[in-house]
Amino acid sequence: MWMERMETIAGLAKEIYSLYNQTQWNKKQCGRLVDRIKILMLPVEFLQKQPQINKDVGKVLEELSQTLENAKSLVAKYTSRGWWKKFFWAFNIMETFELINERLSDAAQGLSLLLQAEERIKFLKKFEEVNQKKQDKKDAEADLEELKKYFEKAADSISDQVDIVHQDVKLVNEGVQQIGANITEMFKLLEKQLNPSALGTTEITKETLKIHEKLMETGSSSLYRGEYHKSIVAIKEFKNPQITDVSLARKTFWREVRTMKKFEHPNILHMYGICIDNSCAPPSFSIVMEYCERGTIREVLKKEQGLTWETYIRMSEGAALGLYRLHQTTEKSVVHGNITSSKFLVDLRYCVKLAGFEISRTESSIKRMSNTDNQKEVHDSAYLSPQALGNINFIQDKPSEIYSFGIVLWEIAARSTPFKGLTTEQIFQKVTQEEYKEPLPEDCPEDLQVLINQCRDYAPELWQTSSWGS
Repeated sequence: MWMERMETIAGLAKEIYSLYNQTQWNKKQCGRLVDRIKILMLPVEFLQKQPQINKDVGKVLEELSQTLENAKSLVAKYTSRGWWKKFFWAFNIMETFELINERLSDAAQGLSLLLQAEERIKFLKKFEEVNQKKQDKKDAEADLEELKKYFEKAADSISDQVDIVHQDVKLVNEGVQQIGANITEMFKLLEKQLNPSALGTTEITKETLKIHEKLMETGSSSLYRGEYHKSIVAIKEFKNPQITDVSLARKTFWREVRTMKKFEHPNILHMYGICIDNSCAPPSFSIVMEYCERGTIREVLKKEQGLTWETYIRMSEGAALGLYRLHQTTEKSVVHGNITSSKFLVDLRYCVKLAGFEISRTESSIKRMSNTDNQKEVHDSAYLSPQALGNINFIQDKPSEIYSFGIVLWEIAARSTPFKGLTTEQIFQKVTQEEYKEPLPEDCPEDLQVLINQCRDYAPELWQTSSWGS
């Protein structure tokens, strides 16, 4: 069964390569897609030589096969010479490529687990070289600019083009008749697509969202599982928003989107955008984000007993990569501000993604605070460094967040709740006065023990040596 699946994947990859050679437009984005697929085929070729594979890898192969089917359909679109097809497909180009590229990134993470540590690093480095969001943006802008020039040239002879399409494609007669009247609007839409703010995170219309079941509810918001352009997403809908000025919320949102682009990474939760519904009074606000099936690290540890150390270590690595990306994105110090196990989300393949900071200003401007939001199984003080516990005016920095991250790593390794049952005052006594460290389990791998204890050390200078700068 799995051998047939890999043969299917190899066949789909070859078909995509062939279709790419026939593309008439969007060649840069299609080329980038092909480069990513070629890198992904390296571990697949390795798998074909193995006598058997485990169930988790089979799931990765199944999802990769479906992603390649979608990629094949996408590339096939752009082999068409018909200019009218270019017109009708022009306005969701980047969004479609982005969704497929995200799925390929997920596949890369899953396939990398099959390789030895050294080979895994080489593979992920190769994939990262062709998986740059900044280059995706440049490719999309170049393709759209070329398409715009094409339309400008076609506009000079629009009457002749309409006659040709009437003769050759009668089924699109009604659409072609509207092209002459809508040509100005078409240029406006293209200009909007070329605006950097339209790449990636965006403002989402209510009509493009489908809401499924409710996942949880607090005093200020409800969280739903939903669907956005056939992708499963999480939709956070705010209750009784304190802001009614839509333009103010929109300005705050776009200002944060520009900042967020610096943090795009497979281990940082992806934010699709904000949805503002003006059809009701007051307006309804929702935030649409990536959906992680298993919930937070805290929920995984509580619900799923008996996971392997390989899984725990993978979760730890994913959490570390997300925090590392945040800390190392800019020269200016950037911190999360509230590192706890509930700020890391886990997807179906135990890939961990850092969350809880993406558009905090937008959320703060919308949300009306509620006492019910403060009900937590683990108090945030369990994660505070000794200096933060001892000084109410302490400002979080990177070294103190390394201490907080050490508590999260302990939580994963011990499969337990930090300072369980203790009050903030008791935690203060334990940490700042007694310099107490909760013990690690005997079966914890030695390297992980050393790392956790370095992060939890009481000397700030040792947090610094445990941080990403060393």
